[in-house]
Amino acid sequence: MKGPVFMYYRLTNFYQNHRQYIKNFDFDQFLGDRVGSATLRTNCDPLAYSSDGKVIYPCGLIANSMFNDTASNLTSVDATGTYEMTTKGIAWPTDKQKYGPTKYQISEIVPPPNWALRYPNGQYTEEFPPPDLSTQDRFMVWMHVAALPDFRKIWARNDDQDLPAGRWRVSIDMNFDTLQYGGTKWLVLSTTTALGGRNPYLGIAFMSIGALCIVLGILFTLRHLIKPRKLGDESYLSWNQPGGGLPSNSRALALQSYCQAGYKPIENKDLQLDLTPLNREFVVYQNESTPPTTLSIVTQLNLCEALPIPDEKDNTDICTKGALICRKTVYAKKLKDDKETEFVAIVQNIAVDVEETNIMYSKLKPEFKPIDAEADATKRTFNKHDQSASITLECDESQSRSDSIKAGEKVPDHKDDKNGDDKKKEEESKGMSGMGIFFTIVLVLAAVYFIGGAFYNFKVYNARGRDLIPHLGKFYFF
Repeated sequence: MKGPVFMYYRLTNFYQNHRQYIKNFDFDQFLGDRVGSATLRTNCDPLAYSSDGKVIYPCGLIANSMFNDTASNLTSVDATGTYEMTTKGIAWPTDKQKYGPTKYQISEIVPPPNWALRYPNGQYTEEFPPPDLSTQDRFMVWMHVAALPDFRKIWARNDDQDLPAGRWRVSIDMNFDTLQYGGTKWLVLSTTTALGGRNPYLGIAFMSIGALCIVLGILFTLRHLIKPRKLGDESYLSWNQPGGGLPSNSRALALQSYCQAGYKPIENKDLQLDLTPLNREFVVYQNESTPPTTLSIVTQLNLCEALPIPDEKDNTDICTKGALICRKTVYAKKLKDDKETEFVAIVQNIAVDVEETNIMYSKLKPEFKPIDAEADATKRTFNKHDQSASITLECDESQSRSDSIKAGEKVPDHKDDKNGDDKKKEEESKGMSGMGIFFTIVLVLAAVYFIGGAFYNFKVYNARGRDLIPHLGKFYFF
């Protein structure tokens, strides 16, 4: 086995992920500080004090349940020789900063219950003093609790020598009882290679996720082939939907009554109008050029439903959401580099589709008036042809325009002149291509693989450094 060689102990059915177990330690005590009684009981009960009132050091459930089997170095059976293992480097360098020699007097502390057999009469003495936790690398490793009940923790390592092939003997003192909770314990030798090692759990998990992604990819592909949808189509945006994309019960008003089919402008007469073609947005431009500046009055209107205006209260360049008629006064100036600077000077809400109006907003109130018979071009052919209607929009200048809003200046991007075909191609090119979606999925799966694998190796195997890389080590079980 090529070096470096790592020795692990593996425990099964041992749950370190219980909340009470995880939080049952005192950080300040591990640093070596004396801890107050209330704090110690809060953090370490029921293993804060012994029955005779002495402080348990180190306190808590995690420290008390530390794996206490011992394993010797490997001794060759076929030949004379020993393969030396060391605890140097099995703990993280940052762990050294979390532990220190205790400031308690020996007479004030006792070992945890499961440590008592290591000390005469279960007490610390001058000959058998309390451990200096800053030098106990295996204790630091144990304090990193595992997320799953089947986990491995490093015991020793050899970074300099290869392990020759052959039969090797290791002597183990069996102190850690796994029968009481129905678990098992293993000794594991591991090394790292460029091809990785045996890790069936991660392999099964990643293959399952990969298979699920392939199935979803096939389903989405079939759906796209059967019912394709243009990528980047802005018509699917909520503010481009009728009523601004809101549910029908959340809109300001429903379709205006006069835009419904069969509308009767005069109640006592059987005269019906079909104004449904008006249910779309119209834009009217009035331009006045005084070089180098062009004044444009842009009027947007939909006589049936509110204009598709996004709900952006801080944007002063657009009308209020719910507007039926919106008028803007825009000044455009051509610069030396052929770019244009636009300045929206005034934004007016001519009519707003709301239940209640105030002095700033007016509700659209159409009036239907018959015209003179001489001016009605359809009157003379009424019996032979369908009757049509002439709609004239007149602005009532007597109404207050106090809703004018001074807008801020904005500089639009430079726009090249394009014909209709170029614009259509540009719209179709928006959005992510199929190849882009494929590589995005691959990138996401790779990220899930490496991040998930690193987290698993960290929690289960207490790995660090390059050992965090999934499938980097090859394991042999004895």
